[in-house]
Amino acid sequence: MKKTAIMFSSFAMCLLSFNSVAEAVDIYGRAHLGVANSDTNEGSKTSVESYSSRIGIKGSGEISEGLKAVYKFEFAVNAADQDSDGKTEENISARNQYVGLQGSYGQIVLGRHDTALKISQGKIDQMNDFNGDVKALFNGENRLGDVVHYSSPIVGNLQFVVTYIAEDNSKQDDETGISAAFIYGDSKLKNTPYFVSVAHDSQVAGYDITRFTAQSKIGDLVVGGMYQQSEKVSGSDTEGGFLLSASYKIDKYKLLAQYQDSEGDFGKLKDSGTGTSVGVERSLSKQARMYMWYTQFSLDNKADEDHLAVTLRYDF
Repeated sequence: MKKTAIMFSSFAMCLLSFNSVAEAVDIYGRAHLGVANSDTNEGSKTSVESYSSRIGIKGSGEISEGLKAVYKFEFAVNAADQDSDGKTEENISARNQYVGLQGSYGQIVLGRHDTALKISQGKIDQMNDFNGDVKALFNGENRLGDVVHYSSPIVGNLQFVVTYIAEDNSKQDDETGISAAFIYGDSKLKNTPYFVSVAHDSQVAGYDITRFTAQSKIGDLVVGGMYQQSEKVSGSDTEGGFLLSASYKIDKYKLLAQYQDSEGDFGKLKDSGTGTSVGVERSLSKQARMYMWYTQFSLDNKADEDHLAVTLRYDF
């Protein structure tokens, strides 16, 4: 408890310092928890789960005309996990954390950041942060430290993103890595009714990965698809996989569906197979929403899994 108090006191002092020197400081977060029932090879259980709850600060300060410094410090908070011997600080872990420069040339930052390949998925993952997340059967969803990350300006709806991962990173096995992506369109499908990307990881966290993503909006219907090929740097065979997703908005409700198929055992489940998810999102206000969803995994080398949950999310 003493260490926790010191940590949050230091965090508060940093906030005050940033407020005094920065032009724009944003304190933000997300509380997302739910009641879930899971049936796996370990049996059936009911639990309260936290789905990527987080808190962070971000901001910027002008250095000269057309050039500003930017920063972000974001932390994941596992609000539902029980304390481990009273050590609540173990429930806090790092998300994107960086400092950098932004100008007419784009933005370049140093620190911890999502790779270009992870960013290239846009909003195609209708089960993002849930058990049916794309990372269940696909790899490449990396957020790594020891990186230099560059995002170009958006010109004609086209943007180039590249991430350099230094060999000092523990997942790099003393090899530098490059993740790069070309993105065309708007991931939120507000400025354009489509989103297309192609991305490639070279020696990133032990893998070479190529990913193609496309998503389009037709009225209240959003459909998308992703194809990915993965190969271990050590030289295993290339394994492929694909994902299809859709959502349909009806007033304050949004119907969700997703199907994923993977030939390799590179994802979080460490097995090949398929994942099928359906769900519904209910908007309660601009900041609050509820979900009810069901995911079923049919795995090649493990027992099948079923997951059902009702969750509440609040963004601030």
